[in-house]
Amino acid sequence: MKPEENKSQNIETIARYLNGEMDKTELAEFEKQLNSSPEEKIRTEEMKKDWMLLGNYQGNKTPDTRKAWNNLHARLEDEKLIPQQNESAKKRIGFYLLRVAAVAIILIITGTIIYFGTDRKSKTELVNLNTGSEKNTTVKTLRDGSIIYLAQNSLFSFPENFQKNSRNVGLKGEAFFDIMPDPGKPFIIETDEAFIQVLGTAFNVKTENGSSFELIVDRGKVKVTLKKDPDHFKFVVAGEKITSVRNSLVKSKRTATDAISWFKKRMQFKDESLQNIINVLNRNFNTTFVTADKEVGNRRLTVTFNNESPEEMTGLICLTLNLKSETKNGFTVLLENKAGSSGN
Repeated sequence: MKPEENKSQNIETIARYLNGEMDKTELAEFEKQLNSSPEEKIRTEEMKKDWMLLGNYQGNKTPDTRKAWNNLHARLEDEKLIPQQNESAKKRIGFYLLRVAAVAIILIITGTIIYFGTDRKSKTELVNLNTGSEKNTTVKTLRDGSIIYLAQNSLFSFPENFQKNSRNVGLKGEAFFDIMPDPGKPFIIETDEAFIQVLGTAFNVKTENGSSFELIVDRGKVKVTLKKDPDHFKFVVAGEKITSVRNSLVKSKRTATDAISWFKKRMQFKDESLQNIINVLNRNFNTTFVTADKEVGNRRLTVTFNNESPEEMTGLICLTLNLKSETKNGFTVLLENKAGSSGN
């Protein structure tokens, strides 16, 4: 089968899958193929998500889907994504893709209605970062520059883009927060038991299935409010910790046993930019990494560091991204390795 015919068949197959027109055998085979191709799986899941959103839409606007299909089909033919076909074939594929076109148009027309719900309340779709049982610290840098260190068996929920006047996230489990200051946008963490409000500080939060709550402030100041009793809140500053005891907040001095250096052990980055990674390394270890230019800093990397020396970190980064390093004025500069072999 020619590549063009393959593309045409794939388009029709995906449309039939989204419309629920496959039997059990065909569905199982299709999903098996998806699992063997991450790129196709991601693309199909995104289309499926839009399809489901369309089903929840209760608006009254009806787009001209047939016109949309005609425009879409013409563009696909121009870009040689589907072969030239007779009228019968066009109608057959058009029957399925007509509905896909409807999804795209309704998403454009309704905009925030679909994402924020039919009640038109200002809600932001959240991204969930879930860690497993491995003893890794998953490190995530948010769009505002705040850094979150997530412990094992924890769930961190956050929006890709914060709202205009606040930065709201959720936590189940344990995390160390290093928050970028922004007086006009308080950072608010919701746990099962409390709300934690900060402007710019570093602190550790630990929750256990809604049964207990503990917060230790490393620097700065935070406000902790019980969810069951909003009038009950306490301010906590550096050197202090706060715990929940029988629906009450109890504040005490931080002791030597309240060490919160755990997050620096076995730090794991998942598809993070190199610039974000070296910002974290420079902040927590005796490293002076810089990138030669923005293009190098934008390269993405999945990597785990476990007690490596600065030299070992440098070698691992360079080997993975085909970079090289140079020492200039006390800084380790990471730059493109045009020669094609990594090294210092």
